[in-house]
Amino acid sequence: MSTSSIIDVPKKAGDKDQLGIDAYKNGLTGFINTAQTPLTIAIQGEWGSGKTSLMNAIRHDLCENENGFYGIWINTWEYSLLTDEYTTMTNIIQGIISSVIQVLEKDKNQNLEDLKKKAVGFFKAAARSAAKMGANAATAGIAGDATDAFFEASDKQSSLRELHTELQKQINESIERNEKAKGFLFFIDDLDRINPPIAVQILELLKNIFDLENCIFMLAIDYDVVVKGLEPKFGKKTPENEREFRSFFEKIIQLPFTMPIGQYRVEDLIIDNLKQLHYFNEGELTADISNTIVDISNLTVGSNPRAIKRLLNSLSLVRSIMLAVESESKPTAFEQLINIGVFSIQIAYPLLSRVLERYPDFTAWNDEVVETFKLQAIHADLKEKLSKNEYFDEEWEQILYQLCQRENFLSNRAMQISRLFNTLKSIIEHNASNGTNDSNDVSLLDVMTNAIQVASVTSYDAANEEPKAKEIHKSGFLKGLRTRIKDTLIQQAASKHITILYEQKAVKSNLTFLVQKGEHRYRLDFSVHTSAKEYRIQVRYGSWYFVKAIHNDFQKNLEEPEAKGINAKERFEGMLFKMEELNKELPENYELKHYVLTNNKYNTIVATMNVKTPNAWGFIKDAQELDVYLDKLIKFLGVVEGIKIGNY
Repeated sequence: MSTSSIIDVPKKAGDKDQLGIDAYKNGLTGFINTAQTPLTIAIQGEWGSGKTSLMNAIRHDLCENENGFYGIWINTWEYSLLTDEYTTMTNIIQGIISSVIQVLEKDKNQNLEDLKKKAVGFFKAAARSAAKMGANAATAGIAGDATDAFFEASDKQSSLRELHTELQKQINESIERNEKAKGFLFFIDDLDRINPPIAVQILELLKNIFDLENCIFMLAIDYDVVVKGLEPKFGKKTPENEREFRSFFEKIIQLPFTMPIGQYRVEDLIIDNLKQLHYFNEGELTADISNTIVDISNLTVGSNPRAIKRLLNSLSLVRSIMLAVESESKPTAFEQLINIGVFSIQIAYPLLSRVLERYPDFTAWNDEVVETFKLQAIHADLKEKLSKNEYFDEEWEQILYQLCQRENFLSNRAMQISRLFNTLKSIIEHNASNGTNDSNDVSLLDVMTNAIQVASVTSYDAANEEPKAKEIHKSGFLKGLRTRIKDTLIQQAASKHITILYEQKAVKSNLTFLVQKGEHRYRLDFSVHTSAKEYRIQVRYGSWYFVKAIHNDFQKNLEEPEAKGINAKERFEGMLFKMEELNKELPENYELKHYVLTNNKYNTIVATMNVKTPNAWGFIKDAQELDVYLDKLIKFLGVVEGIKIGNY
């Protein structure tokens, strides 16, 4: 069934094991089934890692259809809503006791009057203690005093210790009466959503009240939450006091079980849901694309199911918007794949996403990025070491490394982040080298600019953006440019013996012409970009596979015998000379640039002519401006005449 969203709810029993962890669930279920009691198990894992789904599956296997255990589920988050800390603790204990009584009441022959009286006495005493403590308990930060108050006893109050004794008596009787019953299995969920000091207090209360024979507790709580909850008591965790934190945890928890996130097989979760969302058109989700998507996921959102579902929903929303806005054609598989990469960065690495918003062409990152984001300089020794690493040997990669040093989280993942950016770079370069004449973005700048603009609809970053000129509808603008220059450009080029073809099916982020040279066709792409105060209209020419990239140094590649055989160096230097000469006659708002890319072990030469204008629509509607533009454009094509494959 087709859908537009993936719900972020725990997996139900019987649902497909999309993460490949049934073996872990079965192992834990088998252990619980024969374990001695009392026992407390901590299910550890970050938010969204599947703790609740695991407990759901275990409850289904052990507690339903008379499978041996009485199951009791407590969602601590629900008990904590709109209450102070002391009331939260009271509500949770009350919820557990009430659930136990409901189970015991199913045996009509069991006398529960004493248990109910002691429970009522406890609840009344707890209410009086809460009133007596008042705001102190709500603002104390830790509940040493509040916890002690639970154990106060008087002639008229049932202490928790008395309640503990009666609970044990009634639970034992229940198990003895039912030969199939193995015990009570308590599932305490969402402790990691409660204020950590309160979560720690709840652990202490559970230990004191429910440390009972025939009872097993499964607690969804991570060790890090316990550490935070104990900081008011022990201070920040250090190597010197770490034993105190661990001793407390081990006193409460007999068995820690960590969610095996590193072993999750996320392929099914991602690919199955992309198919359900109809994110790709029929036949587009090939094995290669599926593998690339999984690689991007592993390098960003990882195996966290909640993060993956957020990514999937973001992608589905944007695809829906793109289909509504763009009437000429559906998004291509390439565009959808890049969107996955950019959205993954937005979710996993917000800092890098902000940098990309300002500087989309990450391969052009330079000292301006260093200055803008106040990055610390790299020591000479480290720079030398990085230059020998394939993931940090280029300038932009070293700036990426510097950015990663801004946060410990990024610093620990610098290598995989560089792999991610290089993966995106390879995808974009491979797309451009295909030489197709559809509406795909070509240059890395165009591709990333478009994808980042698309991703902005799901961003919740509150960081102030630099002021920008009014956004322009790229497709509409480029169609307008096509109407005004197409025929004249083709005719004027022909008069200079330059063959230009136009076969584009749909205009999106690029207006694409083809320059015919010998047996090869080269893309001539027009695009428009928005900056702080103006628009930049760019025409881009690129010759893929200019020379083989035998060395990292392009100049050395020009000296290779094969490159000399096609006069590559002379043709490249000729372009540079012509570019310098043309620059002298260009209007002030014009600019020529060139750069060298590496793709599939070949060097590519790219040349651009940029025009800056405060009014993009006014520029292409001004006949005189367009006459100048076309004149310079024809001369630009003369500049790059020798940049081609071979030597024709």
